[in-house]
Amino acid sequence: MDAETTTYMFGPYKIDRSEVFYSTPLSYAMVNLRPLLPVKRFIDLSADETSDLWLTAKEVGGHLERYHGASSLTFAIQDGPQAGQTVPHVHIHILPRKKGDFEKNDEIYEAIDEKEKDLKEKLDLDKERKDRTSEEMAREAEEYQALFS
Repeated sequence: MDAETTTYMFGPYKIDRSEVFYSTPLSYAMVNLRPLLPVKRFIDLSADETSDLWLTAKEVGGHLERYHGASSLTFAIQDGPQAGQTVPHVHIHILPRKKGDFEKNDEIYEAIDEKEKDLKEKLDLDKERKDRTSEEMAREAEEYQALFS
């Protein structure tokens, strides 16, 4: 993707280029929600998109794990509304993990569900996301971009 001319979308939301820290011709990684492809459901992906999605997740995950001093990664896809998907868009949550970050390992899924519920309540299709300022997100994206140089 040409970072200068590409428009990034997360479902119905336009993503500022400054929030994107890694991209391929078929996928991209961004700060905050870190979606990878503009497709509603995992089953809708082509073979090339599926391969690129997981190769991108592997590349991004490895860099983020080292950057955050983690020892493991959790990859999570919520595919469809009954699975907790709040934005109709295929994306992988890449979560660096450290020993003891949750008392029981699977509690991370409950935490993801809670964050998704909070996000769903905050999102309004007629308003921009307000989780963090653009400047905060751009600074984080710049830090992550440096990992791929």
